Amino acid sequence: MPAQLTLLLLLALATATSISARALSSRHALALDTPTSRAVSIILPRDQDFNDTDLFNSCPGGPGSDKLERADRCTLVNVANNPNVRTFVVLGDPQLNCGGATDPVTVQLGGQQTVSQSTTLNANIGVDIEGISIGGGASTTDETSTTVTKSITYTIPPGRQAVYVAGTNQLSETGNAQVNYGDKQYGHFIWFTNAKVTQLTPIANDVEFDVHESACGTDPRDLSSYNS
Repeated sequence: MPAQLTLLLLLALATATSISARALSSRHALALDTPTSRAVSIILPRDQDFNDTDLFNSCPGGPGSDKLERADRCTLVNVANNPNVRTFVVLGDPQLNCGGATDPVTVQLGGQQTVSQSTTLNANIGVDIEGISIGGGASTTDETSTTVTKSITYTIPPGRQAVYVAGTNQLSETGNAQVNYGDKQYGHFIWFTNAKVTQLTPIANDVEFDVHESACGTDPRDLSSYNS
C-alpha cells in the first residue's frame, strides 16, 4: 500500500475516534446534568451530604433546608394510578336530640365544605408534607379543589344526634418527587426523591351524600366508619 494512502487512512481513523469520544462525553454530561429517574441510582454519587428530608423541605411551601437552596418547583413523576378513593367530610354542624326528650325533632342538616387536593408521604422521614407544593399528576389537568353544598330536612329520634356528610370521589396517584433548582446543587439541577408520595385529587360533581347518625355522648363528627 502506498505510504500516502496509508497516511490518509490513519488520519481518517483518528478523526472518527475523536468524534466518537466527543459524542460519548456529551451524552454522559447530559445524563449527569439531567438524569432520568431510572438512572438516578446509577449515576448519582452515594456520598451526597443530604437526604430525602432535605429535598422535600426545599420544595415550594416547605420550611427549607440548610443543605440545599430553595427549589424552583417540585413535580410528581413516575406516576402510578391507584384505585379511586372516596373521602367523606362533614357538611355543617351536627344537630342533637340529647336533652332527655322522648319525641323526635325535625332539623336542617347540611352546609358547605371545600375539598382540596391532599398529599401524603409514604415514608416516615420526619417531613411535614402539609403545605409543600408538589405539582404534576392530575393537578396539571384537573382542578385541585371542589366545593360541596347541600342541605336537607331530617328527623332525629330521641337520644340520637346527626350530621350531614359528603363523600367526594378522588383520583389517587403515587410517585416520586422531581426537585428542580435554579442553580446546581451538588453538581446537578435536578434531583429525585427515593421516598414516594400519594396525591388525592377531588373529582368535581362525583359526590355521595349521607346522614351520619350516632348515639348521644359520642363524637358526632367521627367519620372513621366512612373513611376506614
